[in-house]
Amino acid sequence: MATDTPPSAEDTATTSASAFPTAMAHLYRGEMHRLVTWRTRLDTTSHWAIILSTALTTFALGSSSVPHYVMLLALAFDTILMVIEGRRYQHVLHSKWRLGMLERNYFAPLFENDDPPDNASWRAQFAADLRRPRFTVSLTLGTRLRLRRNYLMIMSFVMAAWTAKLFVHPGTPRSLGDFYARIAFEEFLPPWFVSGTTIFVVAMLGLAARTPNEETLEQRSYEEHARAPST
Repeated sequence: MATDTPPSAEDTATTSASAFPTAMAHLYRGEMHRLVTWRTRLDTTSHWAIILSTALTTFALGSSSVPHYVMLLALAFDTILMVIEGRRYQHVLHSKWRLGMLERNYFAPLFENDDPPDNASWRAQFAADLRRPRFTVSLTLGTRLRLRRNYLMIMSFVMAAWTAKLFVHPGTPRSLGDFYARIAFEEFLPPWFVSGTTIFVVAMLGLAARTPNEETLEQRSYEEHARAPST
């Protein structure tokens, strides 16, 4: 009667070595699909912000009976969408880091007619990230990047439309004091509260100016993530 013998360590290593290229191809394809999915979600959030800002601006400037604080709602919605987009950008940059790791350390040597190193440290780093994924940038930094990329222009447009609304409806203010009094909305929104949005936009300008561009941020996150311990 024949008995089944367990595979030897040599047979197991041979099987694992032959299956590794196939696993890497599927991993790369799956990670690319993940990147495309999150990138699509990222663009969708930007489209929401543009459409919402345009719609509220058109609504506010369309009639003098529409209160100007509608533009304040537009800024609030844009801020919320910007934070959501910053969260989604964390996933995008994480996928880019993984793809860059595979391209630099595995696929590039293959195209150079060289075997990828079997015991390179990048495998341990990649395996640790697969077991316990962690973002390459914080939510704050991701949000700042989306601010520099898209939302600074959107918020500047909303502020310009808000200023035009205050000057056009109900008419041109006679003095600076008249303009300051006009930005209030009855007893709900005092002038100092509404004018505080200017400080908010100036702060956004400062954050955008101090935020690195996307290419620099991606390279920095790749290097910092690669230097981090794998435990």
